[in-house]
Amino acid sequence: MRILMFMPGLGPTSLGFGVHQDFAAAVRAQGHTFEILTTADADRFTGEPGTLLTAHPVDAARWLGKRLAPLRRTPNVEPWASALTRFLAVRGHDFDLLHVEVAYPHGVAALRGARKARWAGPIAVTPMGEDVLVLREAHYGFRRHLAPRLAVRKLLRESAAVRCISGIALKAVRELAPHACCEVIPLNVTSETIRAAALDDASRAAARHAARAELARELGLGDAPLVLALGRLHPFKGVPVLVEAMARVRPDARAVIAGPSLRAKAFGDHGAAIVDRVHAIGLAGRVRWIGAVEPGRALALLRAADVLVVPSPLESLNKVCIEAAAVGTPSS
Repeated sequence: MRILMFMPGLGPTSLGFGVHQDFAAAVRAQGHTFEILTTADADRFTGEPGTLLTAHPVDAARWLGKRLAPLRRTPNVEPWASALTRFLAVRGHDFDLLHVEVAYPHGVAALRGARKARWAGPIAVTPMGEDVLVLREAHYGFRRHLAPRLAVRKLLRESAAVRCISGIALKAVRELAPHACCEVIPLNVTSETIRAAALDDASRAAARHAARAELARELGLGDAPLVLALGRLHPFKGVPVLVEAMARVRPDARAVIAGPSLRAKAFGDHGAAIVDRVHAIGLAGRVRWIGAVEPGRALALLRAADVLVVPSPLESLNKVCIEAAAVGTPSS
C-alpha cells in the first residue's frame, strides 16, 4: 500500500519528529511505501520517496485562514487544506491512503484538501485528545466551539478508519460517529525509548546516575529529591496543582517543570502565570520552569527525576508515562 501521512508543521525540531520517523520506518519494513507531507519554508514539493516532503499553501488561503480564525478557533484549516490540495493535484495518483494524526485542525484540513483536489482515496485519522475531548473549566477542547464541533463530527463520519489511542478516545469517537470504523491502537514510542527499556538493571542505573549528575550541575540541584513535570503548559495539564503540592512535601525536594508555555486569550501566558504563583507562595528556590526542551532531551530529564508527576485531570493517552517507565522512573 502507498501511504501519505499529512503532518503540517512537522519538522526536525518538532517534539514528535522522531516518533513519526520511526513509525514511517516500521510501516516501510512491512513492505508499504510511506511518505510524510508537511508545510515548511519551501515553494514547491521536494524530496524523494521515503523522505519528508513539503508543500506551501497559496497566499489567498493564508488570508482566508486569518479571516476565519475567530470562527474556526485557528487560522490553519484553509492554509493547510490549500497545501494538501496543491500536492495531491500533482502526486495524488501516487498514493492509496491518506493518513492524518490529530482530527482538528489537521484532519479537517486534510479532508477539505483532498476533496478540493478531487482525490477520492480513503482517509484514516488518529484523534489525539484536544480534538475530541472537552474540559470546559480548563479551556480545553476545540469542540467547545460550534464550527470545530461540526467539522470534527463530519470528519470522523467520513473517514474510512479511525485510530483511537485509548479507551477514552474510543468512547468520545463513538459518541460523535457511532458507525465509524474504529480500533484502539496506542501511540508508538521512539526507537530510543525501546532501547532504553531493554537495558539491564546495571546499565539503566548508570544512565540514570549520569543524567541526574548532568542536570544537577546545570540547575544546581545537589542531591535533592527531584520531581519532574514534562509537557506543554496548558490549564488542563494541572501543573498549578503540582506547584501548590510542593509547599506541602519535604522541604529539600525540588521540582523541575519542562515544556513550552501556551498563550491564549482565555488565560494568557500559562507559563508566566505558573512562575508568578511560584514566587507568590515562596517556592522560587524549589520550583524551576526550564521551558521547552529539545526532543532528544526528554529521556535524559526522565532519567534524572526521582518521580514524574502528571497532574492532568483529563488525558487521552499520556505517552510521557510510558517513556518514564522505560527509563525506570515511577510516575504519579
